[in-house]
Amino acid sequence: MDRTHDDDARTLEVFGRWYTAHESGDVAGLNATLGDEATVHSLFKPTPARGREAAVAHFTGVNATFSPLAMSLRHTPAAADGRVFAEVEFSGAFTGELTWGGVTTRGAGQGFRVPGVVVVRVADSAVRSVRTLFDRDEWLRQIGIPARWDDLEGARR
Repeated sequence: MDRTHDDDARTLEVFGRWYTAHESGDVAGLNATLGDEATVHSLFKPTPARGREAAVAHFTGVNATFSPLAMSLRHTPAAADGRVFAEVEFSGAFTGELTWGGVTTRGAGQGFRVPGVVVVRVADSAVRSVRTLFDRDEWLRQIGIPARWDDLEGARR
């Protein structure tokens, strides 16, 4: 194997540990895969979660809001330059509270299924950043939350 192939294999191995912990709800395992300065970017939050503790808190919060939550792999993940790219499908039920556009909504078990992509950056055998990309408006529509600002104004009245 050449150096690039070895590096990609190690990157995929770290991703595999992170993904297994993520999908099984293993908070200790997730904590063990994250670097001290890990960053999680979410389309539901205006700013990223920064640092291992904040990243784990983000994970537990999302799992409390959308339970059960799955991020199923749709195809084999690919690694390049310390990053893993994976096509996924997010699915689950809205069971917690979500504040969107200043309106807090309590879930009643509304199901959702939305395709997406996850990009995980790995360095020094640890996850440094996680970025999930998906159609946020479609996810919100499926759980009954207005996604557009003009719809939110109606919800506030």
